[in-house]
Amino acid sequence: MSILLALSLFACKGEAYRDRGNGGDDSGSAGQNTAPLIDSVSLSPELALTADAVLATVQASDPDGDTLTTTYEWTVDGAAAGIDSDTLAAELSAKGQRVVVMVTVDDGTETVSMESSPLVIANTLPVLESVRIGPAGATTREDLLCNVPTDPTDADGDTLSGSIIWTQNGKPVSPLGADRNYPGDTVLASQTEGDDVWSCEVTISDGQAQVAQSAQITLPPSKKVLIIWDDLGLGTPDLVLALEDAGLTVTLSETDENSYDGTNPKLSSFDGVVHLSGTTYDDAMGKNGQQALVDFVNAGGGYIHTEWSAYEVEYSSLSILAEIHALTRVSGGEGVGQDYSVTTPHPVVDNVPKSFTTLGYCGGNIGTAVKGATTLATETTFGDAVAVREIGPGRVVGFAHAANYQNEEMDPSEYCLADPNLVQMMIDAVLWTTE
Repeated sequence: MSILLALSLFACKGEAYRDRGNGGDDSGSAGQNTAPLIDSVSLSPELALTADAVLATVQASDPDGDTLTTTYEWTVDGAAAGIDSDTLAAELSAKGQRVVVMVTVDDGTETVSMESSPLVIANTLPVLESVRIGPAGATTREDLLCNVPTDPTDADGDTLSGSIIWTQNGKPVSPLGADRNYPGDTVLASQTEGDDVWSCEVTISDGQAQVAQSAQITLPPSKKVLIIWDDLGLGTPDLVLALEDAGLTVTLSETDENSYDGTNPKLSSFDGVVHLSGTTYDDAMGKNGQQALVDFVNAGGGYIHTEWSAYEVEYSSLSILAEIHALTRVSGGEGVGQDYSVTTPHPVVDNVPKSFTTLGYCGGNIGTAVKGATTLATETTFGDAVAVREIGPGRVVGFAHAANYQNEEMDPSEYCLADPNLVQMMIDAVLWTTE
């Protein structure tokens, strides 16, 4: 009986102990706390730029299942940022600065801390929105500008520099024009030719990195001009060079103007014709050649004539060509230093002074503009010196000054076709008649 009672009392005592061990009593090992754990602290994005906020990501846990509270202490280049947040705003850091965050986790009883690896704010590339080549619809008569319509920007505030590479039909070219916005941004018209494909690449650098944009333009074909000549020497070569320098493609007729018959060469492949009649005034172009020129103008071609054509019209040897002449002739005049005055604004005379005196000896036609023509300039001896006509789709310019007449008696510098203002008007006449 005594043994059974003793066993019973032992069993009850053991049960009560187990209850206390399971929380039935506040005393014992069940009151001990286990500290939380921080597995990692990472910063993102890995490549953070000046405009980026930096985010701290914390991996933490608590063995007891306690609720955790996390606090953040940010430093930028070692200086406290004063921010208790998982995010450091973009404006609180800049390029090249070192960002670190100290994370502290609290389970209500104990705290643990871990510092992130440093993150250095990286360089931001400059922004170059677009590049254009101007002017729009450029021709071989205009300089080309590699233009950046919107100024490049840099989020880091870095000082930017620019450079330009030009290519002409795929080959690098050194621009010869004066710089406008960036070094080497201007190509001269004299460097271009019809059908050229020009491209420019602009590179913008912030000193550490660079960006590039390019643009391309295809120039229209050069206007093709036929010179029906009176003399292949004297002033004709000067005129050829001047027209070519203006971006025109120049061809000389296969014969002099008296022998031109409309087939040597045919006019169908040309945009304009310059008819030099001077040293050959004592003979006349045949009817076939004259008719070919009239048909050419009526079809939309451009035609330019000089003094002696009007002389030959006066004496009926160029009766067919009279249909497309701009000046009549009463008589001739000559001398040193003709005085010109521009009377009417027009593309043919807009690039010469309002008044000028020719540099040397130059013969000319004394007459007036034909009915339907407009006088652009006069000369004290000649009267109407430059006149223009539009005949249907065709255009005509008449000059009172001679072509190569009497040039054999003069120094080359005194030729009519060597005077810079007269040549400029002839260039502009070709350009206007072939638009």
